[in-house]
Amino acid sequence: MSEHTEKRMAEGGRPAGVPLVLHVIPTRLARGAQREARALADQLDAPGVRHHRVLSLFEGPSEVATDFSLDHPGGTTPGVGFDPRLAIRLRSTLATFDPAVVVAHGSEPLKYLVPAMLGHRRPLVYYAIGTYSGSDRRLQLRMWSHLAARADLVAAEGDEVLEECVGRFGLPPERVVLAPNGRDPDKFHPRGGGGEPDRPFVIFVGALNGGKRPDRFVEVIARLRADGTSLRAGLIGDGPLRDAVAGPAAAADVELLGARSDVALQMQRADILVFPSRPAGEGMPGVLIEAGLSGLPVVATAVPGVHAIVKDGETGFIVGVEDRSAMVAATASLVDDPELRSRMGRAAREHCLEHFSTDAVGARWMAILQPLLAKIPSSPGPA
Repeated sequence: MSEHTEKRMAEGGRPAGVPLVLHVIPTRLARGAQREARALADQLDAPGVRHHRVLSLFEGPSEVATDFSLDHPGGTTPGVGFDPRLAIRLRSTLATFDPAVVVAHGSEPLKYLVPAMLGHRRPLVYYAIGTYSGSDRRLQLRMWSHLAARADLVAAEGDEVLEECVGRFGLPPERVVLAPNGRDPDKFHPRGGGGEPDRPFVIFVGALNGGKRPDRFVEVIARLRADGTSLRAGLIGDGPLRDAVAGPAAAADVELLGARSDVALQMQRADILVFPSRPAGEGMPGVLIEAGLSGLPVVATAVPGVHAIVKDGETGFIVGVEDRSAMVAATASLVDDPELRSRMGRAAREHCLEHFSTDAVGARWMAILQPLLAKIPSSPGPA
């Protein structure tokens, strides 16, 4: 256990009888799932009534605030393999914290929490934040199904995720509930006045990997520039494709902004978000909610969760996953028409406020967690 964790434990004990809900994330990288876990814990925390805290497993950049971190080596590739030493450390940590409920934010924390909680009397909630993106080999599918089945409850981020959990992986329908993604509208909001920029700023926000397709974003910008469209463009994020995309990005005058802890501020500086992802692994893309709350119209591929967030033709445009021409045309229409951007941005903010604010999502999570908390007898917090 890290010195940081021990210090926080010594300073941050909770009063006797106050239940702890522990949200576990893989790393402190500023990815959507990690940001959502932090926002959810903050929304649900109620001093003296219930404590919601965030624990990260692997070492890495401190882009998302956590309450505790095990700082286990391997943070650059946390999804690769399984390290039993981390499961042992996590089991010891859980014994010390004695949480009333544990929430695994994604499959990577679940992979370690299932063995760490063997024989543990407290419930485990698996937050399934995307559709399955692993191997289709039978052994791999059976392993995933086994891990998910060990959770007391599965909270599916979107309709497609819920349908997959029940239909493809055979989880009992009564143990799978819908838990939409959400963001804080006070943090993600439109920029102040100042008029329209001379050159609209088009951004990509996400991991630089094959699923998110930053290379497709660069292709779109290159096509627009070749057609004489005037704009600025930036890639926000980091990942294994950074080096591969650097050359084409420079040629297309796309700025590589790297991983950022100030995504909300970058959204306020932007005018359009382009989301070119592939379907595998998506469930309800949080970056689209962030963009909507920030008053940004989006151009997004038709992947799981997108239709719930983006109202095609009203808050942005949804295009086919492989339809490059449609993505270029939709982006061009927004770049060329400031009134269209403004109208769609206002509609996006209203839609996301109604359905995906932290208040709305927090109320849903309270309904999910309260029955589990009600079954746990009061116990003292850690010393």
